[in-house]
Amino acid sequence: MNEIPPLAEWLHWIAEMPQALRALPEEFEGGSVRTTAVVCDLFETLFGTPANPAIVSACRPNDTGKRELNRMRWILAACHVLWHPRLRTAAGEKAEIERLLVQELAGLAAVASIDLLFQEEERKEELVRRVLRASKCRLPGESDKEAEDRLRQLDSIERHRVLAAAVERERRAREVREAMARKAVEEAAAKVSRE
Repeated sequence: MNEIPPLAEWLHWIAEMPQALRALPEEFEGGSVRTTAVVCDLFETLFGTPANPAIVSACRPNDTGKRELNRMRWILAACHVLWHPRLRTAAGEKAEIERLLVQELAGLAAVASIDLLFQEEERKEELVRRVLRASKCRLPGESDKEAEDRLRQLDSIERHRVLAAAVERERRAREVREAMARKAVEEAAAKVSRE
């Protein structure tokens, strides 16, 4: 297996992603990229076999909305990372790559805009780490635990879940405070009427 390069090389690889992969998928107005063709070429290269028809179907947009556009663009970005020469001979298990493209990236696209990939180093690193995990690889000098811990720190999906939970806890606390205030007013009014 080829040695996996350091994080800096992966970040540079994403920064240098060709315009063809940054373009809109063909299913969207003004789009020119055939996402399914990219996925099929990737599977042929990585595994020497065609992509599973279910995966090809899952890499087509369900509609032409912003969320699906975002998901398609995350798939294209992940395909670019998977196309790195060091992963072409160490792609890992086909099922893990399929899971990444279909499930993980759908979750990521639901909470993070693809534009963040080109604006934030952390989003680049998150994508790299997701791809490396699916490829059963890790950055040099890292243990499996260190790699998982770092991905957990960067995880946009987890961050979104934590923030949503915090908002919900604050909403509940506000409701309790308001209920307690109403009760205090009612008790004060009842006390005044008794006197």
